[in-house]
Amino acid sequence: MSALSYTECEIDRGAVATAITTFDELHAKISGRSGEYNTITQPVGFDFSGLIGEGLRSAAEENHFSWSSAMMACYHASGVLSKINEDVKWYEDKIEEIKGNLSTALANNAEPDNLNIVQQIVDSHNLDAERAWRDLETRCDESQENLRGGPTPENIRALAEGGHLGEYGLIAFYATENLDYFHVDENQAETIAIHIENAVLHGHDGSIEALEGNPEYLALIGNVVARALTAQQNGDQLLDGEIEFLETLFGDLSAVGSDDPGFLSFIDQVNSSEHISDSLREDLNRNLSNSMLVLSDENIGGGMDRLPQDVIDTAVGPMPGASFYSELNDWQDNYILLSDFLATSGPSVGGGVEFSVELASSTARMLGHMNGGLEESHFETMIDIASRNNEANYVLLTGEYPDGSSYQLDEANASIVPEVFFEKIYSHEWDDEGESARRITDWISSVRQDGTPEEIDMAGNAAHAYISMLAGDGEGDNPFFGTGEKVEGNENISVAELNSEIADGLADIYISFIDDFTLDHSQDGYREIFDHREGSLPFHLPGDDVLLLPLDVRERFMQLLVANDEVSPRVLVATEAQERRIIEETFKNPEMEAQVGGTTAGDLREMMTNAIIQEHLGREEEITEARDSALQKWEAAYGIFSSLVGEKVGGGVVASIATDTLLDVMNTKYTEFAEAKIQENIPSSYMLENEDGESTPAGDFIFYDPQSETDHATLQVASVFLEMGLIDMEDLQDRSLLITDSQGNERLPVTTTEWDGVPAKVGDLAELIGGISLNGVPMGGDVGDYIDAYETSYEPNLYKSNLEE
Repeated sequence: MSALSYTECEIDRGAVATAITTFDELHAKISGRSGEYNTITQPVGFDFSGLIGEGLRSAAEENHFSWSSAMMACYHASGVLSKINEDVKWYEDKIEEIKGNLSTALANNAEPDNLNIVQQIVDSHNLDAERAWRDLETRCDESQENLRGGPTPENIRALAEGGHLGEYGLIAFYATENLDYFHVDENQAETIAIHIENAVLHGHDGSIEALEGNPEYLALIGNVVARALTAQQNGDQLLDGEIEFLETLFGDLSAVGSDDPGFLSFIDQVNSSEHISDSLREDLNRNLSNSMLVLSDENIGGGMDRLPQDVIDTAVGPMPGASFYSELNDWQDNYILLSDFLATSGPSVGGGVEFSVELASSTARMLGHMNGGLEESHFETMIDIASRNNEANYVLLTGEYPDGSSYQLDEANASIVPEVFFEKIYSHEWDDEGESARRITDWISSVRQDGTPEEIDMAGNAAHAYISMLAGDGEGDNPFFGTGEKVEGNENISVAELNSEIADGLADIYISFIDDFTLDHSQDGYREIFDHREGSLPFHLPGDDVLLLPLDVRERFMQLLVANDEVSPRVLVATEAQERRIIEETFKNPEMEAQVGGTTAGDLREMMTNAIIQEHLGREEEITEARDSALQKWEAAYGIFSSLVGEKVGGGVVASIATDTLLDVMNTKYTEFAEAKIQENIPSSYMLENEDGESTPAGDFIFYDPQSETDHATLQVASVFLEMGLIDMEDLQDRSLLITDSQGNERLPVTTTEWDGVPAKVGDLAELIGGISLNGVPMGGDVGDYIDAYETSYEPNLYKSNLEE
């Protein structure tokens, strides 16, 4: 008798085997083959009709769904029982193995009389038995979950992968003729590769027909890609057989033909083949490029190391050093092939982290070697491909995985740390104005709005790293503020001026995190704010993780935002809308003090104005010119905001014009925004005449005296109070405080300019606001506190005496 202590398994394998036979017999009866057995693991046909006996075939075909559903239930139950049976056998065999190991260990014990040593040996093997039991429990839990889920494609494929549905595991596919149930492994990949080779190189009619019409070839590749996309979305992995299928497919194609075998050489032959039609050529490229990208994804069981070697070498780029230039020409040729190949992939198909990071890094490193047929569009394509993986984008931004562990770049790309990567791709003047380059960070704002809590945290940390990197420490030359490129009036433009799409991406991030930019604090990081003024957390709850950036970092980032004259209107209109949201929060939230609200809004306005002034000083304007430029930009933004308000008032009642306007600005590209709002919809009161008598829109503003901070804040408060129902339209009409804008809407003005230069009306408006009560409590004092705090807090460099004129 063994000294091993272990848990006996109560599952009777004989009873399980009987149950398997019962389901096999049931399946035989359902399929009209009562005298035949093993019809599940040894299919008698290769499609639905072939599985059904002649006597029932007609009835079964007329009721295909019901019949196949009954058959599928048998496959599923039989497969789960087979898995349980093998798992129990595995456990029993494991226990016997451990018993044998224990007997051997005790027999070889040099001190058999030492009970302590004997017990240690026994305990060690008892622990092995306990682990085996826990493994069996896990396997049984998997079986239970599979059974509970029913005969889904995923469950059936998992059973086929384990060999529980026969040697090939295709019975469910035969019954349903649905590729989702097709169990794949390297055998199908070898067959498909042979047909591709014969079609491309030799023009074999049978292979061409198979690729164009047989669902077990190219359509099967597409189905495996779809499984991979589902796995990516659900955080699952592909089955081992599915990974082997993809890896074998590329391995076999890499060895096809030519004196210089390799996958990219073969793709070159696909593209030049005279044997296949253009439609088949497109299908081959699309299915293979999609397959390559999902195979590279380590999160679903693939990885960059599973790709063909020539693809890996091209993605990484030539090694710097003595051999660089000797390898350059071949790399350029392969880079063109790989770029054109991956360009055929679906826009929703992304590669793995390592593949995407190395591809983007080598692209940035090699931007200066654009010759030999290598064009800018090839680089744009590669950046677009790499940007489809947000985890890779995070690595490019931070140098770390989202869990905080360091990413080790390939030796060839070791110099391309985040700062260098963005300097290289942002300092290049792109034909697409940076549309591809901005995709590395576009996910931050989209995830911020619609992501999971984990994704939102990742976006917050990425935004902190990104903004901090761009803003720098304010010391020395910052490559993001001076690219070395020149435009009229500016000898060293910033990355925002060089590529408008990149500037627009910066604006998206600012607008997405504008609530965090509003906070008053002295912290740095993405985390819970713990040091703030009492009641100074508008739009946040205690304990929320927020983007915390020092004041000087925020101002330098804002300077980039306003550097591009096409994009700055979006940013300034968003800031105006945010100030109004602060007013809403101040007077709706009893925990927000009016003075704190005014200070918060004034601080935000001051940061933005300082950024504008600093940007224009950087263009070598005198301080007076820079101040005027800031005022002009704000007045232009008021004109656009006025147009947006007019549209919303004309469209009916909205809950919050400020919030709706912020969403408009967030979801509109700068080109549409600038053209539609600046050029077409500016109210007539914002059309000025220049010295030649020509009408000039606000986008090309002629400077005139601006309204005061008090006037502006008074109009903001009044507009918000009107939305809150604290002011009646009739009272405003009686005092002649409303205007009729160019769209025919009667509303409050956005600035005193719309009153046709009658600033005295601000006094009438202030008097009206001062008499308002909320829940029986007069609000005049709170409004005064808000406006006073706003005016006191808003002291940009526009007014500071320490800047000499």
